[in-house]
Amino acid sequence: MKMAAMRPEVKVAGLVLLIGLVFAACTQHAWEDYWITFRASRNLATGHGLVFTPGERLHSFTSPLGVLLPAAFSWLTGNQSDNLVLWLFRLVSLGALAAGVVLLFRVLQTLQLRRVSCWLTVALIGLDAKIVDFSINGMETGLLVFFLALAIHGLVVTGSRQMLRIGVGWAGLMWARPDSCVYIAILGVGTLLFLSGKTADRSGKGWGKLLFRAGLVCAILYLPWFLWAWSYYGSPIPHTIIAKGANQPPIASVYLLTDLLTFPLRMLTSTDSSIQFTFLPGFADHGGWSDTFVRVSYELGVVAALAWLIPVLRPQARLFSLAYLLGNFYLSDVLKYFPPWYLPTVAVLGYLTIGLLFDQALCLAMKFPQLGWDRGWFAHLPKILRFSAVGLVAGQLAVTVCVARQLQVQQSLIENGLRRPIGLWLRDHAQTPHETVMLEPLGYIGYYSGLKMLDYPGLASKEMVETRKRLGPARQNQVYLELKPDWLVLRPAEAQNGTYVDIDGLRKFYEQVQVFDASDKINAIRWLPGRPYVQFDQIFLIYHRKPDAGTKPPG
Repeated sequence: MKMAAMRPEVKVAGLVLLIGLVFAACTQHAWEDYWITFRASRNLATGHGLVFTPGERLHSFTSPLGVLLPAAFSWLTGNQSDNLVLWLFRLVSLGALAAGVVLLFRVLQTLQLRRVSCWLTVALIGLDAKIVDFSINGMETGLLVFFLALAIHGLVVTGSRQMLRIGVGWAGLMWARPDSCVYIAILGVGTLLFLSGKTADRSGKGWGKLLFRAGLVCAILYLPWFLWAWSYYGSPIPHTIIAKGANQPPIASVYLLTDLLTFPLRMLTSTDSSIQFTFLPGFADHGGWSDTFVRVSYELGVVAALAWLIPVLRPQARLFSLAYLLGNFYLSDVLKYFPPWYLPTVAVLGYLTIGLLFDQALCLAMKFPQLGWDRGWFAHLPKILRFSAVGLVAGQLAVTVCVARQLQVQQSLIENGLRRPIGLWLRDHAQTPHETVMLEPLGYIGYYSGLKMLDYPGLASKEMVETRKRLGPARQNQVYLELKPDWLVLRPAEAQNGTYVDIDGLRKFYEQVQVFDASDKINAIRWLPGRPYVQFDQIFLIYHRKPDAGTKPPG
């Protein structure tokens, strides 16, 4: 079948799948956090329970689907090949991403956007380096985008099964990431603000009933996992959330409201919010990217965040814009933590806003001749906008190619060249499988060593969280003196700046026994976009507890 004869939806799905498969084949990227989750997945598949460490019922993962699907694939394939399981999960995630982008394409068609606007929007989403990478590297992002798209499709496209589309979309978001309840609430509030009374067949009261029923569908579909997790782990809240929030001061509602009201102004005057990174590659804060690119991405993010204030915009554009703003507020001021795998949700909302803004600007530009504004550059504004759209897509593609190169090196020299060998080295040098390791990068090293991990901040270690809370924020670097791990795995900066370990105690109770160093190989690579991120993990130091350090050191 010729490409021109295909339905647009088939083209969209095919291109998204092609981009993802090429990206996966070129980079072979398997994210660090995937191996944290997969250790629990494999334990479940091999009969040891859904736990990181057999015998310890600890909720060491965040995404229910992200842990259950790999467990199912591992069990179905006889637990024979970790790589095969990862590829099966990649294919499912990419399929979900492609289906989600198709749903968003249909949403844009329903809103009667021009063809160039539809393709611009889905191209920005389908080529976003973070979305592509975290859909192929073992994270749940592809599933997350699909269920977000299904919920948006239900909110925007009226007709049959609208309640089910919204409810199933919301439930899927919860199964993908439990903190999606925040985005569900944001979309619900935005719908009531901007879509109530805007459609001929639904009033504000009608929207309220619809959203309430969709919420019931969501609750019914998510309830089985909620109850099972509560009974199995003793709490439905993932321990990963508890660990990240340890020693964080409680959020007062008054201060939270003040922060919300001032967030737009702070977003304009400072660069410490997640808005700065929404449209940038992952870990762009390490540097290595063009200042112009960083500035343009930030300015687009600001435009998307403030567009809801413009009354003449489509109500759907204002809905997406407000959801984008509030989503970034949640990441910046509530969580105060926004690693790149948290950003795809807000990025999708931002790209939808940009696409609708572009279409409305193009419509206005095409009406200028009727208004007598057909002189000078006004006469060429539609062409300028179309060329700008091509430029944005070309730029997005170029960035994704650069990120693919970055992650290709990262996977080869850091993940396969350092972290996996460190895990195997620890497994071979530990005298018993019960020896303990304290470190920050838990994934590869934890999976391949098979040892008891005392990770910082405590994603898979209840002891770490309890000790951190007891010592308080001021004494975080003395946690290891209390826990007395057999091994320490530290980056040079962590061994020198006293952030994770007290330097005097490190010298007194531990000795350095091994160095894993890829710096020479990384420095020899001539073209490496985002080099500082790769260099961040180029050296790891291995420390072993001294034989005469058996007594508990003074607190």
